[in-house]
Amino acid sequence: MDKGIEYILEVARCGGITKAADNLFITPSALSKFVQAREEQLQVKLFHRIGKRFVLTQAGEYYVQKSREIEQIQRELETQMSRFSSMSRGVIRLGVQASFTEVMFRFILPELKTAFPGINILMHEHPIGELIQMVKDRQLDVLLAVIDKRERGFCYQTIFQCDLVMAAVKNHPVVQKAVDKPGFPYPWIDMSCCCDEPNVMLMPGSPYRTYADNLYAYYQLKPNIAYQLGSSRSGLACVAYTRALMITLDHMIFNNLFDTEIVPLSVGEKPLSKELVIAHLEDTMLAEEIQVFHEICRKHIR
Repeated sequence: MDKGIEYILEVARCGGITKAADNLFITPSALSKFVQAREEQLQVKLFHRIGKRFVLTQAGEYYVQKSREIEQIQRELETQMSRFSSMSRGVIRLGVQASFTEVMFRFILPELKTAFPGINILMHEHPIGELIQMVKDRQLDVLLAVIDKRERGFCYQTIFQCDLVMAAVKNHPVVQKAVDKPGFPYPWIDMSCCCDEPNVMLMPGSPYRTYADNLYAYYQLKPNIAYQLGSSRSGLACVAYTRALMITLDHMIFNNLFDTEIVPLSVGEKPLSKELVIAHLEDTMLAEEIQVFHEICRKHIR
């Protein structure tokens, strides 16, 4: 977008220079000089200066209204060009959270390729934060991932509500200690039974490491961290081969190579759920293809 339009719109949205400059990653003085230069160029005041507040003049309101129309047209133009580009290249770009690559390769991609035989399907595996940014930057058309919050400008289609659980092999002693508890989907295990057992943790800073740390901290327990790994997929392999325990999501267990060997146990004071979703930009031109992708995911993801 034209910087002139973007800068004026941001000042109008924020009602001032300082916050707008922060959002635009420029200095307040540079933004103030730009607004002044644009007003001199147009030979009209766009803002009333009331202390630190910038309030639109009548001319400014008209400028912003038309600029928003231009912004929308430009967004539609970019989207349509992206659609034409994808069609001409015959490409759908999928982003997938690593925990679901097994089911993608085994079931979803083959069926998607059958549904769209003339289209080349590219799959990218990244952490959720990177996938979201790649969709924003139009480097991906759609993503499959577990999310904590919904982003503005995105369209979401839920695959499942996933529950936070303790993963253990079927014959692990803690499984025998688990009990049925109202409101929980799986046998419930007291965290005090788990802290002294070898635990698998993801690296500090990852969402599931944060969930696990917070859960143990809530009970004032210190887990025996025997393994620190980079992905839930590796963590579940560790659970299967070493009999360690791991905080993860139930559907990550069900869609893993070790789904027949590992069981989920409910934990905590109440169930904690996360959404597994298909997500894409609201203005996508691949609505038909994405809907088919969603239906195939619903069919094969357990």
